[in-house]
Amino acid sequence: MKNLSVFITLSLAVAAGYCQEYPVEPYPDNIERWEGDGGFSRGFGMTNHAFSFDWFDSHIHLAYSHFPNRLKGQEIQQVMDSWFRMTVVYQSGRAILMDPYLETMEWAKDDPRVYVFWWLKWDQADLLPEIQRRTTRGLIQGLKLHTGDLPRHDYRIMGSEGWQTIYEYCGQADLPIALHLNQHWGDHLYTTGENSKEFWAKAGYTNQQLLDYFLEQIAARHPRTKFILPHMNFQGCDALARIFDRYPNIYTDTSIGMFLREFDSLTPAEIKPYRDFSIRYADRLMFGSDAFAYQPLASDYAGYLRNWWLPHQIFLTQLRLPQEILDKITHGTCERVLGKHLKSPPKR
Repeated sequence: MKNLSVFITLSLAVAAGYCQEYPVEPYPDNIERWEGDGGFSRGFGMTNHAFSFDWFDSHIHLAYSHFPNRLKGQEIQQVMDSWFRMTVVYQSGRAILMDPYLETMEWAKDDPRVYVFWWLKWDQADLLPEIQRRTTRGLIQGLKLHTGDLPRHDYRIMGSEGWQTIYEYCGQADLPIALHLNQHWGDHLYTTGENSKEFWAKAGYTNQQLLDYFLEQIAARHPRTKFILPHMNFQGCDALARIFDRYPNIYTDTSIGMFLREFDSLTPAEIKPYRDFSIRYADRLMFGSDAFAYQPLASDYAGYLRNWWLPHQIFLTQLRLPQEILDKITHGTCERVLGKHLKSPPKR
């Protein structure tokens, strides 16, 4: 224990600037080098920080409605192979696709890298038998719903008898539901988010009304059903914490909500609320990017990856989270949410 205390003390001493306030979490094998082999390698690699080597992306898309055409089996294979060739450089080799097409599900069924959440529209509440069939056959591992499809409907359609029956089945089948519920207010140009005011001008209801209805009429009525609210539900840490404390069946992903552009950095004041929140609610947080795997030109991949996918990873690494916490957010929580629908991991 004395050697370990010395190790921790020295680890903190090498931190400079704001690192003194938020010490870097050392990678676990630093301790082994410090104590093993009579201390021969003591001090070597002391700058190795906690880092995940398994970034399971819980939220991506194949393409904008399969632009330019609906992709078929071999085309999907080529797109996803190209995507993973890029992301595996950053230790990301698994992903959940939000997708409406049967051919995507049939292709992904036997690929251990890819999961599919079936993207349904609100007028499809009569599809429970098909949801059951696709779940049983291993074609889908979850559902995806989006309130952006609601402007012409009363939002209370979410709580219709047909949908309530589907939510109940999902709880019984351990089938998670990714529900894009709320929208941010105002433009969010740092992450290219625009036009939200136009959305709310025609929606006919408020963010709070929508959230309250979901919590009271859906989440509370189906405590066994796992609901994922993507993009941190476009809320801050305090608001999400209140939801998590009251509803243990609600999760979120970090896409768009935890985003830091390359060469940008977080201040100590910015780190603290996100770090504290991430440590406390790691079992409810999943890494996600909301990325589009299909790029029209092969030359587009590198730029897209650095300008969209990588900023989500950069944000989390700057929080200097303990290894156990980082592992939960980058893959552990996602695996637990998938539950019995988790596939055997691909060979690395």
